[in-house]
Amino acid sequence: MFTENALENKKVLVIGLDGATFDLLRPWAREGKLPTLQRLMGEGAVGDLTTTIPPVSASAWTSFATGKNPGQHGLVDFVFPRRGSYQVSVANATFRTSKTLWNLISDAGRKVGLVSVPVTYPPEAVNGFIVSSFMAPGPDSDYTYPSSLRGELRRRVGDFPLSPPEGNRSGNVERFIEDVKAFEAKRAEAVLYLLENKEWDFFAFVFETVDTLQHELWHLLDERHPRYDPVQADLHRESILSFYREVDSYLARIFAQADEDTIVVVMSDHGFGPFHCFFHVNNWLRQLGLLRLKKDPLSLAKYAMFQAGFTPMNILKLVTYLGLSGLRANVKRGKSLGLLKRLFLSFSDVDWAKTKAFAVGNFGQVYVNLKGKYPQGIVEPGREYEELRDRLIGEAQSLRDPQSGEKVIKRTYKKEEIFQGKSLDRMPDLVLHTERSKYVSFGHADFGSNRVIEPSYGQTGHHSMDGILIMHGRGVKAGTSLDEAKIIDLAPTILYAMGLPLPPDLEGRVLQEAFTPKFLKSHRVAYGEPPLEKEGSGRDYVGEDRERIVERLKGLGYIA
Repeated sequence: MFTENALENKKVLVIGLDGATFDLLRPWAREGKLPTLQRLMGEGAVGDLTTTIPPVSASAWTSFATGKNPGQHGLVDFVFPRRGSYQVSVANATFRTSKTLWNLISDAGRKVGLVSVPVTYPPEAVNGFIVSSFMAPGPDSDYTYPSSLRGELRRRVGDFPLSPPEGNRSGNVERFIEDVKAFEAKRAEAVLYLLENKEWDFFAFVFETVDTLQHELWHLLDERHPRYDPVQADLHRESILSFYREVDSYLARIFAQADEDTIVVVMSDHGFGPFHCFFHVNNWLRQLGLLRLKKDPLSLAKYAMFQAGFTPMNILKLVTYLGLSGLRANVKRGKSLGLLKRLFLSFSDVDWAKTKAFAVGNFGQVYVNLKGKYPQGIVEPGREYEELRDRLIGEAQSLRDPQSGEKVIKRTYKKEEIFQGKSLDRMPDLVLHTERSKYVSFGHADFGSNRVIEPSYGQTGHHSMDGILIMHGRGVKAGTSLDEAKIIDLAPTILYAMGLPLPPDLEGRVLQEAFTPKFLKSHRVAYGEPPLEKEGSGRDYVGEDRERIVERLKGLGYIA
């Protein structure tokens, strides 16, 4: 029998392991090397968690938060074309057009706490507290709600680190591992302080550097990777494992703060796999004659240098090879500050009046230069638009890796096939879903390389579609296999577990198979009124804040 009192005290504690995959965690857990995860998996409900298309953190974490697809909540990537412009916007919470589960929990009078959940900057007013993630421009920014929390954390546990250190990335492996361990250790102490000293009914914290480490060191974890070196793998294997073991130990300390009325959720926003090759989408569109360059002397000169190999990626390779780490950082900063846009071929050299399609984003997002939508749009809505999309789908399906002969694009989606909702107009017209994660599409280097397909440089791992999901606690059915869980299912499942009504516009479903018959019998799914939607005004980062964020996204591999 359903009673409100039975649900009043149920809490939910969510721990995100950004980019975690069972491909790594399951074998280590079985061997007893990750005892906390081993226990949770043995006593809880477990399964793969299918993420969004494209599988990028900005869209995936927002779908987790809202229970909706990007066509509803408005965020498809960290970067996307500004409305009515060819300029690029950088994602933040103001672009989101749907309420989150913590908004709903807060509105219901329950206490919420968030730490390092992506796309929570700038922090909103909630019934509780928020500590934003790496999208906060810097330690001097107002990255907490309430504002006083920043000073409180500094006094109690020291400065809260916002972004992983870059100094030893793509350099000294052992120092890089120590850097990310120190980064998470500092943040875990802040989380433990907040869990112990603040009221909360819903708490979420994301370990970001699982993703960071796997981007950088996948070739040392995967014997199938073309850059796998067994000597180097043996040399660093224990150090890499020590990072995961430390995360596992923090999980134990964090979960110790959860009482018997708390359901624990461990999840990742996407999975991971080997990254072999870049696919430079704008070069491909240029070769197809769909993206045209200006014919003025400066653009012609830049194009000639581009063809000769004067590209941002080649310069970064050179300064890295020469060990000029300071110059490497300056090159990356110069790109974000506009210096390299003047030196290298870029969107400023595109003849938009003759361009039919262009790419912006990390995962094959193609935008049609539609008349009436963009300032110099030339593609007519209707028949011409559909014919262009059909042509691109055909070209994408026939694209082969010139070295291996393998098919590069697994499937090309028209936007209405994967996105629905009030923000559909913001979505890319096509998504080139590559044979992930082997081929990774990069569209926001403008023209980072002069090749269409080339071997990966720097990072060796990238996102795949299947993340992880573990649910544990009283009321969760032990030993259950969650075979069809999607990231949009977590918001309704969490609201249900807390005894709160579900807004009728949620697209995800309650994962009822995760709960015991007794819990299901006494807890019915209830629906409430549709919430007032967010405006999604989309306030861009400006000035130095924008440059900091763009540089950080480059360092993390989200833009080239």
